[in-house]
Amino acid sequence: MIRLVRMDEAEYQAYLEKSIPAYAADKLQAGNWTADEALERAQLEYGHFLPQGVDTPGHFVGKLLNEVGEVVGYLWYAGLDNNPGTAFIFDFEIYETFRRRGYASEALAVLVDEARGQGYKRLALHVFGANTAARMLYKKNGFIETNVQMARDI
Repeated sequence: MIRLVRMDEAEYQAYLEKSIPAYAADKLQAGNWTADEALERAQLEYGHFLPQGVDTPGHFVGKLLNEVGEVVGYLWYAGLDNNPGTAFIFDFEIYETFRRRGYASEALAVLVDEARGQGYKRLALHVFGANTAARMLYKKNGFIETNVQMARDI
């Protein structure tokens, strides 16, 4: 069974070192940002949403532990000020070596229970269009597409 455990400061700093460049790369691949600005904009967004880091009120930035205590990934979620009753998944990953073992679905089920226990009525998230594996995972776990943005280079 997957457990969600809040990261400590050292784990959080290691998380940032990996997640910020990955987010910048995703935004670049999606055509949202240019290569010149991507890393700086990603750093600014993380700083905006997590001004007090792992201790930012209302945000949970945690590691995912499997049944033997191995860290198999991470999950960051928070309530949305502009949409009361909704918890938003900002970041979620199961590490490559632990994929295809059901951990992602287990983590989402644990999050549903935890969010419900905190009074949330809905979970929401953003997934990049090119991330077909994640889109399939979310659909399999009861998420529906609520908005689709499309673009074309000309």
